[in-house]
Amino acid sequence: MPTARVLPGAQQLELLRRLNLAGRAPDGLADRVLTAAAPGRGKPDLALVGAGRSPYGPQPVDPALLPPDELVRVATSVLAEDVVALGVPTPPRRLNRFWHRRHRLAGDPIEVAGVRDHLTSHGRSPGGPGAPVLVLGGPLDQMLADVWSRRCFERGSFGWLEWLRFWQQRDELPPRIDLAAVADRHRAQSPDVRVVLDRSQLPDLLAVRRLPPPVRPGADAAELARRIATVVGLLVPPDERAALMTHTLLPRMPATTTPPVALPAEHRAWVKAAAERMARQLSRAGYAVVGDPRAVVPAESAAPVAAGPPGVASGQQVLDLAVRMLVDDTWKGQG
Repeated sequence: MPTARVLPGAQQLELLRRLNLAGRAPDGLADRVLTAAAPGRGKPDLALVGAGRSPYGPQPVDPALLPPDELVRVATSVLAEDVVALGVPTPPRRLNRFWHRRHRLAGDPIEVAGVRDHLTSHGRSPGGPGAPVLVLGGPLDQMLADVWSRRCFERGSFGWLEWLRFWQQRDELPPRIDLAAVADRHRAQSPDVRVVLDRSQLPDLLAVRRLPPPVRPGADAAELARRIATVVGLLVPPDERAALMTHTLLPRMPATTTPPVALPAEHRAWVKAAAERMARQLSRAGYAVVGDPRAVVPAESAAPVAAGPPGVASGQQVLDLAVRMLVDDTWKGQG
């Protein structure tokens, strides 16, 4: 009679059951799930109730009672293998329009990525040394959410709430959105540095008719990407992980209706104080600001997401997205 050690773990079996309920899984997926590890923080592979008990370690469990996070751990192991197997795409060759004035972009990473991708697709690659620099910013709560979300699709990160606590305890801002410091760094390379806080003026500054709105991943997509990045980091070198997450997974991540992460009430006083300080720096230090420096101060009416823990995706939302990607693998051919 087989022992618990040769049976699949409870997490693997329960995830497979959920996949079968969700639809017809691709060929070979069942074997991959049953042999997948459960990486990250959490319980080790758990035995099933009735498979025998051990005096040591976790006791057997009923798979149906496992929390969603335990199943997400197994799902991310399989999805990370898929991302690595897809590889880093070769960028398309585009004809640069050298007669257009080039710009360098810095600041809010989601705003920067959206503008840069749009310009590059139209033959407007970012400029080199000496090119005018536009530092893109907005309300500080939005910029914080954008930095964390983007990190999830780069090298991974702490969880959203843990990440916020890290910066609040240091009473510092992530370097990419400390706008005054960003402007100072670029002043050494370019005499023309502007902090852009009014997005409506950005097309004129870049000499384009219009710009697409920034695409912000939902909290469930960012959290799932964060966990996938952890596993991808075990499979490939750090630089390749960043390229895989940004250029392979991000363009293919299915859209969801879950809103992006939001700032919990417990951090609002700190963020408001930091934003007020940033607004004073931008006003008094002679920076060229396009828009009102106080645009970095979050609106008083801004409120965190009501459902679940404040401002984050629930474990069930993350699991639903992971199951969707495993059952319907058409996302692999997109991007």
